[in-house]
Amino acid sequence: MSRQSDWQLATAAWQVYARAMNELETQLDSRQWQAVLDALAVCQGKIAVTGIGTSGIAARKIAHMLACVEHPAIWLSAADAAHGDIGFLREDDVLIMLSRGGNSDELTRLLPTVKAKGTTLIAVTENADSAIAQQASLLLLMPVSKEVDPLQMLATTSIISVLAVFDAMIAVLMDRSGYDKQTLLAVHPAGNVGKMLREAPATDKGK
Repeated sequence: MSRQSDWQLATAAWQVYARAMNELETQLDSRQWQAVLDALAVCQGKIAVTGIGTSGIAARKIAHMLACVEHPAIWLSAADAAHGDIGFLREDDVLIMLSRGGNSDELTRLLPTVKAKGTTLIAVTENADSAIAQQASLLLLMPVSKEVDPLQMLATTSIISVLAVFDAMIAVLMDRSGYDKQTLLAVHPAGNVGKMLREAPATDKGK
């Protein structure tokens, strides 16, 4: 395997990603996306995001971004949820479950408790017939992805697409609320972001 062929495989993977991003506009149901966005916008309780494996890592990122724009959210470990952590959910909360196949045991065993509590369940999956999709209050059906690994089994393209979908929601939530740089500085005082915000000209700080 030559360096040139390595580079060709890499660029081919990026092209798959690019096509997946373009296909979101035509293959994602805009009404489902809007319904999920609205549910997050009006949530009066907490937002929890969960998943297993790579989906769990994506769930952490989504929860973090929601918290950054002042929509109270946490990552919920599906494993720990089954050992008591799910007890923090209430009727006015929202639980987002990420799962490409939608039938992971770690998630499906939580479904009876979520239903009993009356928590709004948002299922984000490629499988409309899956357990989490069938019991969800809201379904966000993701387009079927072509993964970029040689086995086409690892969560690569599918996770990039999920993150892109929720990053777009973050942008809309910021726009709706008039979220500005001063608001961001209040919740993000550290790191290079905080430094740039603190050093921004006074005329620019409210933008």
